[in-house]
Amino acid sequence: MASGANITVTGGTTMRQVVAGTDLIEDADFNNPRTNLDTLLTTAADVTLGTFTESSTFGWGQGGAGVSAASPGGLVYADNATGGFKRLQDDIQAACAFLGQTVRTGVGTDVTNSDTVSAATWNNLMLNVKDCWDNRFSPASVTTSNESGANFIGTWKNSLTSEITCTWSTEEECREFFNGGGKVGVNASRTGGSSTTQNTDWSNLLSAMGDVFLNYNTGSGSSGTNAGIGFYELTTSYQDIWTKFGSGAYASNFFKLEAKVNSTTNPTVITLKTTYSDPHAEGSGVGPDGIPGTGDDGYGNDYVDGTLLQNARVQTPDANGSGFSFTKPNCIHFAPLTGS
Repeated sequence: MASGANITVTGGTTMRQVVAGTDLIEDADFNNPRTNLDTLLTTAADVTLGTFTESSTFGWGQGGAGVSAASPGGLVYADNATGGFKRLQDDIQAACAFLGQTVRTGVGTDVTNSDTVSAATWNNLMLNVKDCWDNRFSPASVTTSNESGANFIGTWKNSLTSEITCTWSTEEECREFFNGGGKVGVNASRTGGSSTTQNTDWSNLLSAMGDVFLNYNTGSGSSGTNAGIGFYELTTSYQDIWTKFGSGAYASNFFKLEAKVNSTTNPTVITLKTTYSDPHAEGSGVGPDGIPGTGDDGYGNDYVDGTLLQNARVQTPDANGSGFSFTKPNCIHFAPLTGS
């Protein structure tokens, strides 16, 4: 049994480093890194949504480890489906490619029947397993796409709302998408209309905010207030994900993203709700039309006009040379932008 220092992975199986010239490799020394790789590559853990515990959240749905566990007294071959060290190398090479982790010395050179596996290579493979485990939610690259768009063209002075549904065929696909670093969200912009400071503030607000996403454990955006709620903390009631306020005289104007899930035990549909609220009131008095009001146009009319465009946005993890694939959800505007 290996007698070196422990290599721990929070929520996984502890591995132990090999001491050269001293240790006899046993089945557990092979099986421990193999178990951690299998946990990463297999079906997503079936945890109930509502709270997030990182140590119990894993599983990319990529078929599991490409090698069977070793048996007591059995042989670990260079390349054999029932105990091949090369198969572990293949798995960790793919995981490192997906996550953009550096393949450590010796791990990237496949062993053959004529090779002796050094203690350094064995230990580096286990360290690479830890590298991937600790960074399992962070793919090296993603593809960001618009999935559904909605326009509101005209004048509004109170608020606009919409709902977007993102649907997977199974709960496993849904969990695996987020476990692999996938995200769903929105992007919005306001153009055209009147040349008012009110319109300008809304345009600036949405531009500064950029893409707003629901991640596995939190929200994200270029500017705004993060509620710290992610996919794994969703319930069947709406929860705040992200809020972005206006500035100056328009500081009361805001955009808000909320999200809920159809089931905390069998999640297949996420509904995103967006709100564009305009409670701003600028000054007081009577406009040139003789009507008391707070008009951006000087006529007692406080409104926003032009075109408000909202896109459903999805970030799908890229294979990045790993051969992995994740199921992108079908995101559509279930309820269009409406309001007054």
